Amino acid sequence: MRKPSIDARSASRRTILQASGALAVAAMLPHAASAQSHAAVVKPLSSYSEVLTTLAKRGRKFRVLGSAPDQSPIVAVKCGGTKLPAIFISGGAHSTEHAGALATVDVIEQLKTDHVVWVVPARDPIGLSGFRHALSLGLGKAPDLKSVDDLDDFLRKNGEVLFDSEGTLLAMIGEYGYSNRGLLGKFPKGAAFLAPLLGRRIWYASKRLDTPGSAPLERAYTLIVTPEGEILHLNRFHDTRWAPAEVQCVRKLMAEIQPGLTFDLHEHDHGPHFWMSARKQKTEEHEIWERRMAAQAARAVAASGAELAPDNYSPGTFFEKLERGIFWLDAGKRGEGLNLVDFAVAKYGPGFTIETGMQCPFEERVRQHLLVVQTAVSVFEQRYA
Repeated sequence: MRKPSIDARSASRRTILQASGALAVAAMLPHAASAQSHAAVVKPLSSYSEVLTTLAKRGRKFRVLGSAPDQSPIVAVKCGGTKLPAIFISGGAHSTEHAGALATVDVIEQLKTDHVVWVVPARDPIGLSGFRHALSLGLGKAPDLKSVDDLDDFLRKNGEVLFDSEGTLLAMIGEYGYSNRGLLGKFPKGAAFLAPLLGRRIWYASKRLDTPGSAPLERAYTLIVTPEGEILHLNRFHDTRWAPAEVQCVRKLMAEIQPGLTFDLHEHDHGPHFWMSARKQKTEEHEIWERRMAAQAARAVAASGAELAPDNYSPGTFFEKLERGIFWLDAGKRGEGLNLVDFAVAKYGPGFTIETGMQCPFEERVRQHLLVVQTAVSVFEQRYA
């Protein structure tokens, strides 16, 4: 049996990157232009390298926090002003939710605030670069895979099949797992066939025909098999000692900057409507401002003409409706550990997960993310005026 991997190669690479700082990335990017106002990107980014190139062309310096298993640098950008407490914004934890990832790139230019802002524009570099790129990590080179329709035959031919039943196929290629569909909640914790993948990753391909940024094979959704044999995704592990490299990087940055407000930009596939999740706070003052920021942000989205979640909509049994378009999330009822915003609220202060509907036009979804962040930040500034 293979021993669980803890992304050891990433850890050693991270040490090198931290020592050399942004210079390690500058060598692989075009010469950065001088900082100035830039038009927002309104089309999906092709890969993680385009995220880095876009930042460099806009004259943005970034800090290397560490690296993903493919050695892609995980970066953060400091923007905004000098006032504390800081604001933290991230997106792209699930690469298929691409409007959120793109909005984090554009928020660096568009957010107006006197507070220090730190942005991690893409928390899953491998997934953002696509399923063929993810396959290259197991194969040693990018494959000539033309269609998701060819995926089952490809995995059976090139991998060691671990599970193949009732339309679900999981194969191991090199050190990694690859599936023909999502696996969250499909297998019991500790299933014997997952033993070779303990502490390792599984990727499956995006397949959407109606969602720019998540076309077939365009993205790879990242799953992690815990050392105990539970399949989770990258937006977990924030409160666990064992964590993937990407989560470790974000957690360390948050401990350093102690954010007073956190945003994580996501999308859902249940329609075109908008909603956001808030968290009950540790103090009465935090909760007053959490409610105030959420209410004004959701109302700003509604006033823009966007569709809020229907009155009878619920994202899940662990949510409680606060008002239309806003839900309290109870991580204790959900299980699986804390996501980024759960963790931020438990440790630092108010925070929100923003969810735009993937059936809404791409540019509109990006705009909704930016509107919510700016509106909530404006309320946040009133608190610290």
